[in-house]
Parts: sequence; C-alpha cells; structure tokens
Amino acid sequence: KLIFRLLKNKLELNLKTSSVFERNYNSKKRIKVNQGGSRSTKTYSITQVILVLAYQMKNEVITFARKELSTLKATAMRDFFDILKENEIYNPKLHNKSDCTYTLNNNLVEFVGLDNPTKKRGAKRKILFINEANEITYEDWVQLILRTSGDIFLDYNPSEENSFIYEKIIPRDDCEYIHSTYLDNPFLEQTVIDEI
Repeated sequence: KLIFRLLKNKLELNLKTSSVFERNYNSKKRIKVNQGGSRSTKTYSITQVILVLAYQMKNEVITFARKELSTLKATAMRDFFDILKENEIYNPKLHNKSDCTYTLNNNLVEFVGLDNPTKKRGAKRKILFINEANEITYEDWVQLILRTSGDIFLDYNPSEENSFIYEKIIPRDDCEYIHSTYLDNPFLEQTVIDEI
C-alpha cells in the first residue's frame, strides 16, 4: 500500500494510493488515457491526482466531464467528495450543489454533463478529466481539448473495439496509455477479488 503525502500551506493530505495514481501523477505526457476493468482504481486514482494538482495551483478551472451528468454524479463526482471528506477538508460553504461546482484552493472545480451542448463549448480550463470517455463522440473530444491548456485525463472500460480513442488519441506523441486491472488495486476485499 502506497501513501502519498502532500504538505503545502499547512495542509496535510494522506492519500492511500495505488500504482495507477503513481503512473498518472508521474507521467510527463499531457494526455493520460486510462483503460481498465472494474475496480482497477482508475477513476479514483485520477481524482486523487487532480486533487493534488489543485493544491499546486490557484485561480484555475478543473473540469470533470461525462456524457451525462447523472452518471458522473455516481462515479468521479462521488469519489471527489469522498476524498475531501476522508481528509477532513470538505467545506459545505465552498460547494455550490445547484451548479455542481466546488472551490478548492481558489480553483473552480466543475462537474459537467456533455448532454448539455453549452458545456462542451464552455469557458477554458486548465485540467480536464473525461470519465468513461468511450461514451463521448469525437466532436465532443475536439470541443473539450481545444479549451484545455493543461493536463487531460481519460478513463474507460474496454467495452468497444472501435473507438476514436484508439485511432485518434492513443497514437499521439503527447499521450500516455495506462492499462490497469483489479490487480492494481491493493485495497480490494477478498470477496470482491473472488467475484472478479
């Protein structure tokens, strides 16, 4: 079990991390494509990385996106708030539930569903995380990447053989492909491992 500790501005984050966190955090590539099966920690690990990055910058926009907001709320958005609460840094005054935003270290963290066309063509951002990226279209991808100046994270389960991710993103020079399975998750209970 790896523990990542970030000390900054008298804040101490103790994150129990997997190798998936380490590979994303240490990657020098702009785009990190995470393909993995159920319980491989890809979504949770990327969310941890973004949390750490948020404490290394200020006055930026961080976007968590998925095809539909309702499903994003049940995955990466839930992980984000769970991590904040586990580290006792969640502040309800910084959480705008109606707009699905949170202010973290003077950065705006927004959670958007791409079923709302205005969200695709929204304002610029520093960091982008596309959860279950195989659900979106290539046009969605283009609109999002054009407005992102920094790191881009994608995750998805390998359910489709034909996707623009394989043809248009993974071959890029600025992309790192990170594959993970449940074996990369040191925190799984034995009963879950047996089911998988």
